Amino acid sequence: METRTFEPAILKWARERRFGPKFETLSSNWMKSWTECSPDLIKEWEAGLSQPTFTQVKKLAEIYKRPLAVFFLDDPPEEKQTPPDLRTINSAVNKELSPDALLLIRQARRIQSVAADLSAELGETPSFKYRQHSLEEDPATLGERVRADLGVSIHEQYSAKKFEEFFEYLRAKLEATGIVTVKSGLHDSFPIADCRAFSFADQLPYLILVNNKDFEGAKTFSLAHEFAHILLRRAGICNDFSSFGAGRTVSPVEVFCNSFAASFLVPGSDLLKHKALRGRDKIAPEDVDSLTEQLALDFKVSRIVILRRLLVLGLIQQALYSAKARAWGEETPVRRKDGGSFSLGTVLRKNGRAFSSLVIEAYQKNKISAAGASDYLGLKSRYLNSIKQLVQSHGTE
Repeated sequence: METRTFEPAILKWARERRFGPKFETLSSNWMKSWTECSPDLIKEWEAGLSQPTFTQVKKLAEIYKRPLAVFFLDDPPEEKQTPPDLRTINSAVNKELSPDALLLIRQARRIQSVAADLSAELGETPSFKYRQHSLEEDPATLGERVRADLGVSIHEQYSAKKFEEFFEYLRAKLEATGIVTVKSGLHDSFPIADCRAFSFADQLPYLILVNNKDFEGAKTFSLAHEFAHILLRRAGICNDFSSFGAGRTVSPVEVFCNSFAASFLVPGSDLLKHKALRGRDKIAPEDVDSLTEQLALDFKVSRIVILRRLLVLGLIQQALYSAKARAWGEETPVRRKDGGSFSLGTVLRKNGRAFSSLVIEAYQKNKISAAGASDYLGLKSRYLNSIKQLVQSHGTE
């Protein structure tokens, strides 16, 4: 009986796509339960010095989270590239994305691909509402114009009782343009040190993923920031939402997207009409902390975003802005409690309404099986009817 030979190039490719280019990352993340092989053996296999058994390859498929069939290929398959790395905060320290982040990027790519395939099965063609915009445009003007076009209500923004409530409201508005939005969560999350969000804008449907480990106001800004990336058709992996001016280490794309998001979330006219700012043409330094906290709660954004808008509108000086931005950057914001427990509402928020609705429609029209729908949504098939009812009721709990 002929012995199967597994190509070293495939073994190395699978490991690097799961753990990154440094072999040490695999070793440092090794689990005791992976008894069928070891880092030393894997290094031998990748060098072509020995061959794994079929049982050992099955374990590699589990470790690398790949279909077993991949390891029988002669050459690594073509996959969409990781979005450009536009991170600047601690970029030297966190140069390599963690294995969890790499896995989430792959999973997000799968969601994008599944969404495109299901749309085709349903006889639909994915599309996006807006034309491609340019860095030469004024991002603040564009932000306010897109907000008005989408009908984002300042009343809804103020009346939302929680940051998450406004996030989901805004998410629905953005998904109505044709994009898919997802959040990390439950058992597939990644450190905030990796990035706050990323987006894909190289094929339809365009996709945004927001890191659910981030702080509440930051997640809303991430959503608007990544939407700007899609408007530009220039996706990226992002973590710096405090840079609004050109600098040697800051991409002009990030500066544009930050300015767009700030204007989109906090329009100048609405900010100036706020009761806390009526009759003011300047804000005294001693009033900045309390005032920005109040405005941040009403607009459901971070204090730094409010501070930036006050600077742009001429209500504070650059020196005060810089001092406060430095001081607040050293603080540790209070996060909401997150139990991370399973619920249908959590699953829906993770997958997003656009993708969930697409999967449910394909299942109802017998385009995919119950097993397929369950796999795509990450839940057991017994919950399909319940998640369908939740999607149709426009609820999240």
